Amino acid sequence: MKQRRARRKKRIWIFCLLFLLTLVLLLSVGKRGFIQQIRVKYERKQLQKEIEVLEAEKKELEKEKENLNDPEYIEKVAREKYGMAKKNEKVYRVVPKEKE
Repeated sequence: MKQRRARRKKRIWIFCLLFLLTLVLLLSVGKRGFIQQIRVKYERKQLQKEIEVLEAEKKELEKEKENLNDPEYIEKVAREKYGMAKKNEKVYRVVPKEKE
């Protein structure tokens, strides 16, 4: 009788262990599993960072757009970036020496 109880207890423990392992396996894989949830959280953080960068870039571009209506700004960009000059003005460019 003790052997039967011992076997029965052993079977119950094995069954419980298999049930728990199966439950953990089912919860950890699939669309709603732990692993997928971790991936989704990581991807969400990455997308949030990308959104912040794009919003900052958007603000810079909007500021640039507003500045394009200002004649002084346009003149400054034309002089600095494109080396343009007004009539009767001379443009001097300073070229650094090459190291030998």
